[in-house]
Formats: sequence, C-alpha cells, structure tokens
Amino acid sequence: MGIAGWPSEWSVRKFGPTLAVSLRREIPAALHRAVELARGAREASELDTDHAFGPVRWKQQYEVLHEHLRELPDVTDVHPPGAQVRVTICRDHLLLPWRYAKRADVDIRDARPGRDLSRLIRDLLVLFGPEPSHEEVPLPMMPRSPEEARDREPLREIVEQFAARPEVVLVGFACNSDAGLLRVSWGEAALIRGNELEWGHVEDLPLPVGRSPRRPAG
Repeated sequence: MGIAGWPSEWSVRKFGPTLAVSLRREIPAALHRAVELARGAREASELDTDHAFGPVRWKQQYEVLHEHLRELPDVTDVHPPGAQVRVTICRDHLLLPWRYAKRADVDIRDARPGRDLSRLIRDLLVLFGPEPSHEEVPLPMMPRSPEEARDREPLREIVEQFAARPEVVLVGFACNSDAGLLRVSWGEAALIRGNELEWGHVEDLPLPVGRSPRRPAG
C-alpha cells in the first residue's frame, strides 16, 4: 500500500517527486473539506437522515478537489458533456473521487462498486482506465447491453483536448456524516463486467492533521 510518510515510486513515476508530495497533502485536505461542507449541510437541514449530506458531498468532492489543486503545476479541469461536475486533470491523469465506504476498516480493494461509482467514472474507466488482465469474450449473436452500446466518443474527444495521454487515478475515500473523513486511498483499477474493479497499485494517503491515520492494509 506504499510508505506512509513518502511518495511511492508509483506516484513519483506519474507526477514527479515534487508534485507527488503536494498531491499527497492536498488531496486528503480537499476531501476533508468536501466532507465537512456536506456535514454542515446535513446539520443545517435539521434532518435525521443523510438526504442533505449525500448530494452535497458528491458535488463538493469534485469541486473542492479542483479548488485545492488548481494552483499546482500541470493542473486543469474538464467539464464532460452532460455532467454536473468538473473533472480535475493533473499531468494527463484524471483524478476521480469515489466514496467507497462508510467505515475506516474497509480496504478500497474489498469495496463493491455501488452508485457512488457513477456513470461518469465508469465511462472514463472504459475509455482511459487500465486494460483488465482478462476479459470475457461475448457470446456470438449476443446483443450488446445499453452500457456497452452507449456512445462515449463525445466524452473521449473533450478529454483528449486537455490530456494528450489520459490515464485514470481513482481517489477513494471512506466517510460518514457522523465521523467525517475516515480514510483516503488512491490507485489504478480496470473496470470489468461493468460493475467490478480489478486493482493494480493502491496506497493509503495520510489524513489531514487532526484526523487519526489508519494503519495501511497489507
């Protein structure tokens, strides 16, 4: 899962040593801010449910991430067609925030993609994510599913205007409306069968000061 105090070889290879250090600091800080804004919305709503927390957190995880990173070198953003959010691009890497769990003891590699792994993330993984190590061959004469048949070319074209060689980095985090941000990880995964992730490199990122770091999974 990487070394807690230093950028991994994987992150340095992707972003360079200086930018990797900044991203390790700023990404968790951004997600902490996004979650706190959502917790504030829940408190202001005076509801006993997460009806205010979820939508605000989902929107803010994209917006605040870009706000925290936009002054760093080689950072821009793209507004995909039909999307309600901007996607941050850092040195040709699409940084995609994904709330994968509500508990800190859940490893991102054990999470089951749910509705928080949005259609936008799935489409970007199909277009620019790693190739799976094994893909099932479709049966002859089997019609394509709506997911397989969807036209992703407009999305490809607009992303490639901003990133010459796009790659996807999933920025996973665990949080809930009571405890706030609990864990942050990032890494690479291939989308297989439309609803499963095949993980490559994964590592935990240090939580902001004031949040207790979790012991990295083995």
